[in-house]
Amino acid sequence: MKNQSFYAKRIQPLVFMAAVTIVCILLTAALHLSTLDLVKANEQFFLRRSVLDAAAITHDGQPMAVSALYEDLVSEQDGQYSVRTADGKRRYVVESTGPGLWGPITIMIGFEENLQTLAGVAIVSQNETPGLGARIEEPWFTAQFAGKNGPFRLVEEGTASAPDEIDAITGATRTSESFRNIMNRVIAESGNISRGQ
Repeated sequence: MKNQSFYAKRIQPLVFMAAVTIVCILLTAALHLSTLDLVKANEQFFLRRSVLDAAAITHDGQPMAVSALYEDLVSEQDGQYSVRTADGKRRYVVESTGPGLWGPITIMIGFEENLQTLAGVAIVSQNETPGLGARIEEPWFTAQFAGKNGPFRLVEEGTASAPDEIDAITGATRTSESFRNIMNRVIAESGNISRGQ
């Protein structure tokens, strides 16, 4: 049996691995750069849709319609959003992030003009368990906040009846508590929302 040279045993595999790595890096970088504009456009769309949803502005969910409504009704100042409604009133939307079970939960919280009553809530991003904590994105969960004042307390799913009660998600106690804590913190700080728009 013929002995392989040092180059064939040690150097040749290293050169091959380096070449494959460089090709993979170049392909990944090219893919990233070619989709960067699309990613930014999608992030902007999701943010704008969340602001409109939190302000309880109805839309069809299409990017062009959401963009047109947003540009027509929303003004932004210092990370706060002022939304003009069809009846000429204002709703105010703020973004807030807090810890969830597996990562941060970012939500948009909309207030009526009095800065006490909630107009709506929309999820911007979350990393919760699909089928459990991720149910915070389901319409029944976010809809339960509209028209309420808070601070909130959790009750068993399907039993909320008082104005300060919200249904917790069965099997997702930690996510429900985190969501409640974010909401209660924003409600406590709602007096700091600027009305100067």
